[in-house]
Amino acid sequence: MMHVRRSVAIMGWTLWDGRGRVPNGAAIVTYELTRRLSRYFDCEMIFETSDHEKAWKIKDLPEGFRVRFIPRMKVPWHLSEDLLSEYDMIHIWDTSIPFTYRLSSNLLLPHCYTLHSAISIMDWAALASALYIQGYDMISLGSKCLAEALKKVWNTQASVIPYGVDTEFFKPMDREECREHLGIPHDKVILGYLGRISKLDVILAYETIREIKRRLGREDMMLIVAGGKRRVEPINVRDDLIYFGYLRHEELPYFLNSCDIFFNPTAGAREGFGLTVIEAMSCGLPIVTSDWNGYSETVSSDVGFLARTCWENGDVWINQEDLISACMRLICDDELRAEMGRKARLRAERYYRWERCIDEYRIRFLDLMRRTPPDEPYKPSRIKLRTDRGMIAYSIYDVLKNPGMLWTYFESIYAGFVSDRKIENGGWRRVLCIDNILNLPKYRANMKRALEHLGRLISMHLPALAEMLGAP
Repeated sequence: MMHVRRSVAIMGWTLWDGRGRVPNGAAIVTYELTRRLSRYFDCEMIFETSDHEKAWKIKDLPEGFRVRFIPRMKVPWHLSEDLLSEYDMIHIWDTSIPFTYRLSSNLLLPHCYTLHSAISIMDWAALASALYIQGYDMISLGSKCLAEALKKVWNTQASVIPYGVDTEFFKPMDREECREHLGIPHDKVILGYLGRISKLDVILAYETIREIKRRLGREDMMLIVAGGKRRVEPINVRDDLIYFGYLRHEELPYFLNSCDIFFNPTAGAREGFGLTVIEAMSCGLPIVTSDWNGYSETVSSDVGFLARTCWENGDVWINQEDLISACMRLICDDELRAEMGRKARLRAERYYRWERCIDEYRIRFLDLMRRTPPDEPYKPSRIKLRTDRGMIAYSIYDVLKNPGMLWTYFESIYAGFVSDRKIENGGWRRVLCIDNILNLPKYRANMKRALEHLGRLISMHLPALAEMLGAP
């Protein structure tokens, strides 16, 4: 019997091609998952474009899947049934709203919604609660904490599928050769951060390193930071801080293997899993990070340390003393550092290989494609959500006109999202970063002022970094 390959359309905000953005974690996961699933399905990414010559063209990629370009649309989306009939299901990424075609189409395809962060839940749960069909569609999240956050506003089922890492690409390499390759000093203990600069409280990170040096009475320590929107020549921000800017994909294992410790003191509103943490684990690095959402699931006690993190007064707070003591233990104990690094590599191989993630998605996609649509015509009209203020209901068309109208109800997602801890005793620091200013409800009224204040703080403490980040 001939095997018929099923067809999957991939849609999402990560697939907007008109701005030349540096790919973030969500875009990388979208790409990797699509590329690897194309071994089993005919996958086609649907890109929005403002280029009229490119619109409606299809391009085959050497990675094994196609891209189809459609004109940039206004809300709600209206996709033709001729186009939709080419697919067996649709995979929707994060806060995109292409699934609103259900408002104007009689053709129902099963959907898999994959969400990445608390922000995506806030922006998405309202519409999805009206356009999601229980028992026919699927919700996927990268971490258990996201599933728990979703349940705070919407009592529905969700599948937790952790993302993957290429353990053949991210692997232990010779540290001295990697440092030579990137021009990193050989005689330093290196703490490294890799990820979005917008989610790093760089002042907190640097002051933590300085305090460690003071307490140990040592000067042989350095913080190296990589991330951002553009490539730059490495900048010696201070004698113990180097900034690398955006690194090409092939450079990432060199950067990680130059480090002794992966130092990730982040707790951002947009983080739901933490891809760079498992990449660092796969390279055999011990981890020091926050007890924030996905990190608390990926970083077990035998591979690293989690600093206490909590939510209070509209901000995320981290215990700096926990960061300091964890780094000091690893710096002063070579055997502990090596043992945690070895176990981190084993943990990445066992739980976070892409093959494991792909197999989970493949099985669930096949199950979705076997499902039959509801017997009754599907005509969503109202959004109903359970919130901390009780049940709410709105016209779906009113919400489409003003998607932000429900955000104020979702503060309960954050409260307790990290843990039930409260700020007690000393050592607590607010995590002040661009991501939190842009996304936490507290800053909505005075966002510009908060961003300017953060800019002044960075200019005062790290002027060379502020000058580089502010350059056109």
